[in-house]
Amino acid sequence: MTPSQSGIEAQQEVIDEAVVNARQANSHSGGLARFARKRLAVLCVVAVAVFALAPAFFRGIPTNNDTWNHFRFALPFYDSLQAGELSPGWLAESNGGYGDPSFRFYPPATYYLLGASRALTGNWYAASLLVFTLLSVMGGLGVYFWARAFLPGSLAMWAGIFYTLMPYHINELYQSFLLAEYAGCAVLPFAFAFVERICQRRRMRDVVGLAVSFAILVLTHLPLTVIGGFALFVYGLLRMEKGARLATLWRLALSATLALLASAFYWVTMLSELTWIKANSLQPDLSVDYRYNFLFSTFSPENLNVWWMNILAFATLMMLLPGIAMLRRAPRGIMARRGARVTSLLLLFAFLMATPLSRPLWAIIPPLQEAQFPWRWLTIVSMAGSVVAAATVHFWIKKARGARRLPALLVAGAMLISLALTVSHIILEARYLTRPQFETTLHSIPGSPSINYWLPVWVNLPVREMSSEVEAGQRELTINSWEAERRVFQVGPGAQAQARVRSFYYPHWTATANGKTLPTSAATDGALLISLPPDAVSVELVFREPLSAKVAAFTSALGCFLILALFIFSLRRVRSYEYDSGAC
Repeated sequence: MTPSQSGIEAQQEVIDEAVVNARQANSHSGGLARFARKRLAVLCVVAVAVFALAPAFFRGIPTNNDTWNHFRFALPFYDSLQAGELSPGWLAESNGGYGDPSFRFYPPATYYLLGASRALTGNWYAASLLVFTLLSVMGGLGVYFWARAFLPGSLAMWAGIFYTLMPYHINELYQSFLLAEYAGCAVLPFAFAFVERICQRRRMRDVVGLAVSFAILVLTHLPLTVIGGFALFVYGLLRMEKGARLATLWRLALSATLALLASAFYWVTMLSELTWIKANSLQPDLSVDYRYNFLFSTFSPENLNVWWMNILAFATLMMLLPGIAMLRRAPRGIMARRGARVTSLLLLFAFLMATPLSRPLWAIIPPLQEAQFPWRWLTIVSMAGSVVAAATVHFWIKKARGARRLPALLVAGAMLISLALTVSHIILEARYLTRPQFETTLHSIPGSPSINYWLPVWVNLPVREMSSEVEAGQRELTINSWEAERRVFQVGPGAQAQARVRSFYYPHWTATANGKTLPTSAATDGALLISLPPDAVSVELVFREPLSAKVAAFTSALGCFLILALFIFSLRRVRSYEYDSGAC
């Protein structure tokens, strides 16, 4: 090799190295720019979500008939958590001390969140506002995360913003105070996002994400679990890629199985004891019968639920007009992307399920009937519609800047009318509790009657008032301790009799004395009766969880362990891939 050739090669190496360094620098700067844009989009969604709660910050806690019921759960639930009872089974203070088993049937996730917030802030007023804000932010980010799987970041940002401002979604908190449903609507978008990602890439970490999000949904709101599960199933079937359907299907099935395992401690008990409460079977209430709650089934204000939901449905359609107007142009532009097209189909399907046209499906699918209100499908309409409307934002902006801007102005006008209705009728006309009013309301809750839905089937109202916690005729009686799920009292000698306890009968109450189990039964009004021997005895009354509940708790622990193990495995697999490909 001549000196000139070696010099040329050395120069070429320097040039090549410079080119590589330049490419890396450009890639690094481009990566920083993308990260900055992504962070800005997320911050915009968070800002709008927080802004949507501004009226509550200044005016107080929104209130409705359901407000007191949620805090009737939250207060004793928090007390049980403080006492070390992580999964309380009996709400002892309600119904004047007779209690009820509602803890066993109402999903607990919202109350865990409220309890954690209460421990963090030190009072229920600040805790409530913190929870509302967190749920609002989570909902917006969930829809952003879903849309980001197939839309550019700027459009995904608009999807999160649109969802935050959707009339039905705002109404859940400000007018109806459907707190558990509002919480479920903060979780469900993440489930759609992970279904989308499983269908695209079939990664194990997305399987874990879907399992976690759906398990939390089960533990948050049952009607939305039914509706959301049905919608997720339809979305998954439509979204599967050809040639990978079997691989996608088993991953979706694995996610659902892990979710059910992790949440078993709740739903096993709920299903096994459902026949022990009145629910809506003994005294049917037509206002919660699905057959009377379809959108547009009536326009009469005599049915206030449907009348108001019709208005919200029209407001929602106006908010979604940018996307609805573009459905016929689906083969063009961003709407041609498979994720956007499938989301459009989900939007149409969800709207159909809220109307009487879907009545035959409701009639043959019993779990749907338990959702009670077909108009609850507006939750799916709001989520999917926000994504579809966001996908068309650039089109309408371009249209507005062109010569033929009238259609764009009409679309923008419809959205502004919807926002005006949301602000004027949903937010400004809501009832609010200032901090003193809210605290006064909380003080009045302990001992208040529960909804008949949660009462044991043995209860016949009105229940006889009692002058003490236990009555045992003429026999001497001393109360040693009286806790929510454990009571101890002493009874002096006397004629064999039945002690009447100020608590409703439930099969899990177990009375023992001197190591022997005492027979229990229900009085004519549903109070707990304990058969006493003639001797003086110390009676211990304990609410004991059945074997099925203990097995379900173990199953949930196993499900959580499997989810964690799969997550760790997926991380190790990613790192192994990066190492083998030279990325590390």
